[in-house]
Amino acid sequence: MEIIVNDALFASCKHYITSDQHGFHPKRSITTNLAEFSSTCLQNMSNGAQIDAIYTDLKAAFDRVDHRLLLAKLEKLGVSSALVQWFGSYLMNRTLCVKIGSEFSAQFTNVSGVPLGMQTLEQRRFEAQAAFPNKQFC
Repeated sequence: MEIIVNDALFASCKHYITSDQHGFHPKRSITTNLAEFSSTCLQNMSNGAQIDAIYTDLKAAFDRVDHRLLLAKLEKLGVSSALVQWFGSYLMNRTLCVKIGSEFSAQFTNVSGVPLGMQTLEQRRFEAQAAFPNKQFC
């Protein structure tokens, strides 16, 4: 499923991504980035040129992205409305709770980030409801 979604999303957005980008590009990775960067550094050092580099790590970027802004941006980029709606159905209006030890928080909906641990939460909620049928769990 992830490959199908990635292919559809990449096809819609690839003309917005610079050819210098290594992440999320087919046949490119951190390894190809490092090899290209090392080669550039060696060439510049041989020529006595200055080398400046800024690296950013955006692996936690989805923890902070607003769902409505993300969906609007995808639409603006030309991603198919069916795919945007599918993403929206996954991200929007989810009821969540946090479990610490044996305690559950009150239910809440989040407006940013990517839901994680949903299977585990669903399984734990089922187990808790089976063990305590008269108690409400989120």
